Amino acid sequence: MLWRNLNFAALDGPAINWSYFARRAPLAIFVYISVLFALRLGLSPFLEIDEAQFVGEVGFAWNYGNSHPPLYNWLVRLALEATAWHWVPAVALIRLSLLGLYHWLCFDAARRLGGDRASILALTASALLPQIVWMTIQTTAHTILVIVASVGLVHAFALMRGGTGIRAYAWFGFWAAVGALAKYNFFIFQVSFMIAAWTIPPIRQQLFRRSLWLSVAILVAALTPVAIASLNAPLAATTGRMVKLSNAIGYLEAIDLPHIGVDGLFSLLISTFLWSGPAVIVFLIGRLRDHPRPLPDGDPDVRKLLLRTVFIGLGAFAALVFAADFHSVAERYMAPVLAPTAILVALYLPQVLGARNVLAFSATLYVLAPIAMASLALFGSERFTLPFDAVGAAIRAQNPAPARIVSNRQDDAANVAVILHWPPEQGTADDIVLVWHGKEAPSDSALARLPVDAMPVGPQTRVSAPTRNVSGELQTFSFQRYSSRLPLPDPNSGG
Repeated sequence: MLWRNLNFAALDGPAINWSYFARRAPLAIFVYISVLFALRLGLSPFLEIDEAQFVGEVGFAWNYGNSHPPLYNWLVRLALEATAWHWVPAVALIRLSLLGLYHWLCFDAARRLGGDRASILALTASALLPQIVWMTIQTTAHTILVIVASVGLVHAFALMRGGTGIRAYAWFGFWAAVGALAKYNFFIFQVSFMIAAWTIPPIRQQLFRRSLWLSVAILVAALTPVAIASLNAPLAATTGRMVKLSNAIGYLEAIDLPHIGVDGLFSLLISTFLWSGPAVIVFLIGRLRDHPRPLPDGDPDVRKLLLRTVFIGLGAFAALVFAADFHSVAERYMAPVLAPTAILVALYLPQVLGARNVLAFSATLYVLAPIAMASLALFGSERFTLPFDAVGAAIRAQNPAPARIVSNRQDDAANVAVILHWPPEQGTADDIVLVWHGKEAPSDSALARLPVDAMPVGPQTRVSAPTRNVSGELQTFSFQRYSSRLPLPDPNSGG
């Protein structure tokens, strides 16, 4: 046929100058993150759900009530101090700086392990990871921190391979400490990495040296105070989020067997595919034009180490899900285990003739994702565009005495408290203002947030105002003031 005689290779142009792109990649990362930061500040003056969880939780404690280690809370507090307690710039600065750090660590680790082509392909693959290119630019907190820690551990190992000596082991301990203080599921990745390294003799000889004790000392020094505080805290405060794994998924209930997590295993497989599947598929398609296929980049022992780490981590997670009869495994739970996906894909699936297509496709996603986020915020009814300022103004006009702001939705309470600079954002108070969305009487879940001695001291008041975006959709909130001298109920109770 005629199409078989066409020379498609002539359409590819000259060979890609990977070194040219690699020299400019750090600047491109900086520009990308700067654009995202400016976009976030311009879209809304209010906090989205994951950002709002830190209101009232930034007191430099060793343990907080959000079932996470404290490092992200500390970072938010430092950012608040640096921005004169302007919440949106502070929380956006932390999240997006971590996203930029992820991209740089991926880029530099892949460059050290596989060269310039691998470094650019690692950034390319990151655009195909939904948790990176989509979720992290609009939400998530601890998840991006644990992803950075996992990739940082790989980067520290790349420094070891480059012969940087004791400095590499210090970085190895530093990133292990960051991961341990970011999210507890980091330990699945760290243990999997160490087991995988032990099974490969050349890697074992390089990693397991006396210098590794420096890494261990850094990890132990960072983790010990937090571990002690967690042991002394209520059980719900450190294990509350595990209950989310027990939430059944409707379409998998047909295979839910008693006492074993068969449905959870399917949920795990689905989440793993959603996390890393798009990148693998696109890179496999990109290689279809290459005959013969280009050989993988970098050292085969390193590729084997990273692949075994992922498989061991997934196997450990699968065993936990199966034995504990868990039902629901969200993609973010797999974050530390699958964090090296971009580096792995770049090393194992290099591109030649298909490289331009893959690069163009990924670049398009890097552009489209912020546009889509902006479109949803400008024309939809995203929660962080609700008229919290109108609610705060009405509360202050009715009674300017500070009160504790409470709601059945934590982000509603946090946004109103930040606008008023009332507790839990700052200070203490005896009165409580209960806020809820809608015109009806408060729900049982909202009333459950009040202390048992709470007595109403003000009328139920409605506030209607347009959404703070182009749509202008009318939203209604209600609030009522109560008096109480008891502490608020523990939000982690029963968790």
